[in-house]
Amino acid sequence: MAPRYIVAPLKDKDPKNLTSVTQMYTSTTTYRTCKRDALAKMQLLLNLIHKEKYMCWTKNRDKSDVVADIFWTHPDYVKLLNMVHLVLIFDWTYKTNRYQMPPLDIVGVMQQS
Repeated sequence: MAPRYIVAPLKDKDPKNLTSVTQMYTSTTTYRTCKRDALAKMQLLLNLIHKEKYMCWTKNRDKSDVVADIFWTHPDYVKLLNMVHLVLIFDWTYKTNRYQMPPLDIVGVMQQS
């Protein structure tokens, strides 16, 4: 739940509550930072991918540790891809937050025989 929606019910329950929206955003940011430890965002992403047992492929820039490309997927999607592999359509959606759509939509099409 967004912090801006948390403050109003708190103030309704306790009119003496002086919590502001800014304090809520600061506390959630602090919590996320503590949860992340000292990991960079990319390290956190890769840790979560491996922790949740997703399949992941990365491509580094020439002779460096800088990640140039990354692709991850749930293992069940790989099984599905192996069953329906005749036609594969990738739909990359731009501005995913604005349109409430996933960043990548994969559609498999089977040929009728």
